[in-house]
Amino acid sequence: MLDNLVYWHWIVLGFVLLVLEMLAPGAILMWFGAGALFVGALLFLFPGMGWEWQIFIFAMVSLVSLFAWKKIRKNVPVDNTESGTLNQRGKALVGRRVPLVEAIVNGVGRVQVDDTFWRVEGKDMTEGTLVTVVESEGATLIVAEADS
Repeated sequence: MLDNLVYWHWIVLGFVLLVLEMLAPGAILMWFGAGALFVGALLFLFPGMGWEWQIFIFAMVSLVSLFAWKKIRKNVPVDNTESGTLNQRGKALVGRRVPLVEAIVNGVGRVQVDDTFWRVEGKDMTEGTLVTVVESEGATLIVAEADS
């Protein structure tokens, strides 16, 4: 049965594994799909390759790519979904340093962060003063004068 393997068997297996990867969590089947596609391409170029070599190359390419991906991915930080800032832009701005676009008078002023103007509260300061966002209360940012 394995003596009858041709390149398109590997190509189909590769695409089936890639489709299954979309339905399964993690990134495991993708690398086996890549290995199958690689063997399919090799078999297209070298049609006389024995099934033993096909299986060996498939296993090696799949495992090497899987472990290489895991090693590369280990150094990339994972998104923290528990950080509590999802859909709370004000909390996500805590720690940002921005200049006042409107002086803080009687404890209220305005800043512009990216393309949005925010109401700010803090001690009275002049326009242009660099402030740090220290807290968020709804749509109001609590600021303090930034350390130089």
